[in-house]
Amino acid sequence: MLETPEHKDLLGRKVGVGSFVAFTQNNRLFVGRVIKLNRQMLRIERIKHTKWMADQTNKYSHDCVVIPDKDVDFYILRNITK
Repeated sequence: MLETPEHKDLLGRKVGVGSFVAFTQNNRLFVGRVIKLNRQMLRIERIKHTKWMADQTNKYSHDCVVIPDKDVDFYILRNITK
């Protein structure tokens, strides 16, 4: 029987599917949503997509920080027109 892996972010908070996280890649900071929990890593989909970078990435959970939903809503509303 397969067990669901338990992941914790840099601050020790639990990360699950649907959690919003901040993570770095290529010297930039991104906001994304966890779409899958792998055995050791998280599959993350970026909120704001770019043409030159893939929409999804795998990251270790200790390389991410969970963001409260209220702050993500503010980020989306602020950047929706750009």
